[in-house]
Amino acid sequence: MDIKLKQQASAITDLTFDLLRCCEAKEKLFAKDHGLKVAEFRCLRIIEAGKTYSVQELATNMHLSPSRLTRIIDGLFAEKLVDRVQSIEDRRFAKISLTGKGQTLVGKLKEEYAELHGEMLKDISTDQRDKIYEGISLMGELVSDWLVKNS
Repeated sequence: MDIKLKQQASAITDLTFDLLRCCEAKEKLFAKDHGLKVAEFRCLRIIEAGKTYSVQELATNMHLSPSRLTRIIDGLFAEKLVDRVQSIEDRRFAKISLTGKGQTLVGKLKEEYAELHGEMLKDISTDQRDKIYEGISLMGELVSDWLVKNS
């Protein structure tokens, strides 16, 4: 690795750790404001309205064990935010989907997140916003590609 690449990789490492720390703090605040645990909040952010998911699919997306995810789903089910339909053939399997209440909450969370980011971005130029969007998009693609190659 050449010196410039090594310096950039080191700087990006620091920036991504700092960004992750800030995003986790933001998630914690949002979850608390809505009476959710952080893991429940993250799970709701993955589930899309009108779709059903297996516990295994959600566990894989959240990088959790199915047993850990089941406890998260139990909390969301108790709050009537998700439906859980057990398989008739095998009771170990269930399909998870958002309830109407869950869809409303997820819509509200997405709207509030967008408003928050809009508030953060409002005082910088359109060009700077475009650069931030392009940089984050590219980094997301690079990380996703790396994960596919290394999973």
